[in-house]
Amino acid sequence: MKKLLCMLLAALMVLTMASFAMAEEAASYKIAILTGTTSQGEEEVTAATKLVETYGADKVLHDTYPDNFSSEVETTISKLIAFASDPDVKAIIFVQGVQGAVSAFTQIKDSLGRDDILLIAGVPAEDPADISAAADIVLAVDEIGCGYQVADKAAEWGCDVIVHYSFARHLSYETIVAKRDAMKMTAEGYGIEFVERDCPDPTGDAGMSGAQAAVLEDVPKVMQEYAGKKVCFYCTNCGIQVALQQAVLAAGDDAYYALPCCPSPFHGYQEAFGLDATYGDIEGAITNLANFLNDSGAAGRFSTWAIPVNMSMINASYEYACAYAEGKIEKVDEAFLTDCFSKAAGSEAILGKYTNATGEELANYYLIQFSPIDFNDYVG
Repeated sequence: MKKLLCMLLAALMVLTMASFAMAEEAASYKIAILTGTTSQGEEEVTAATKLVETYGADKVLHDTYPDNFSSEVETTISKLIAFASDPDVKAIIFVQGVQGAVSAFTQIKDSLGRDDILLIAGVPAEDPADISAAADIVLAVDEIGCGYQVADKAAEWGCDVIVHYSFARHLSYETIVAKRDAMKMTAEGYGIEFVERDCPDPTGDAGMSGAQAAVLEDVPKVMQEYAGKKVCFYCTNCGIQVALQQAVLAAGDDAYYALPCCPSPFHGYQEAFGLDATYGDIEGAITNLANFLNDSGAAGRFSTWAIPVNMSMINASYEYACAYAEGKIEKVDEAFLTDCFSKAAGSEAILGKYTNATGEELANYYLIQFSPIDFNDYVG
């Protein structure tokens, strides 16, 4: 009996030590986040920086890809590979998932043999089928849904024209083209004229400042060309939103702006209008923006989503990645992912699936959508 008791105690000690070891291993994991710089998207940088401040640089690794990412793809790839070379990194969150994601994720799985790492790409720039195959989870704004929303909002405002700014690189992306087509089809259904307008690519020789200057100069020309008509403006590029918002506000009562390319109360607005970007108080930020627009006589000419989508992608993905690293979920758990987004957004999240032109649904490619707001509801 005494011998049996000793054996049981020994076994208990082994199990206890194993439990402590597993707990220590779970606690030592790292989550890596790659974002653009503030010039490409301040939301992502702010969200990642906040996570580093909250949980520590020993748990949350953050780096940024180059501003000229389209011509410096190898730099982006090398940063992702560097994350995966750390054995403690259990998940990589890449938002925005610009060119290089497919190559890097494939190398991480195949060349490095790190199939244990959870790979998440948000706002992907590469072919949906390719990024879906390389990543474990893909997150994107419901681009087609946004196309419908822009046209619906323009119709609600009684607009006569929708002007769509973009450039060749963006129009090579399947999702952006699908959004444009949905916007055009819906606009024409309402009897709204749909106009495509070229603008410089911010990654080109003119840079971001040149692209912004071009839009600032072009909006007044459009308003003159369509004098007496209500015109709703849209642009596919993040960095150009500031210039477009400024131009629409300056253009007067017949100029409208339905949604930023990445719908959010922070996407461009604060920089465009010299307001404080109070990321910790989203409703306060919306109220502050609504009051500014109201004082400018423009509360009824602008809209956005009440949720900062790209920020919610990072925050939701971080909670999801931690659960994965701690062994609580498998790589793909749609119900838990939806819960993470609802928690990050502070309201119910709706996640759909991407379906390509041939009707094939990509099971791990999730589309996020919220409803546009009326700034008049927040004036106070």
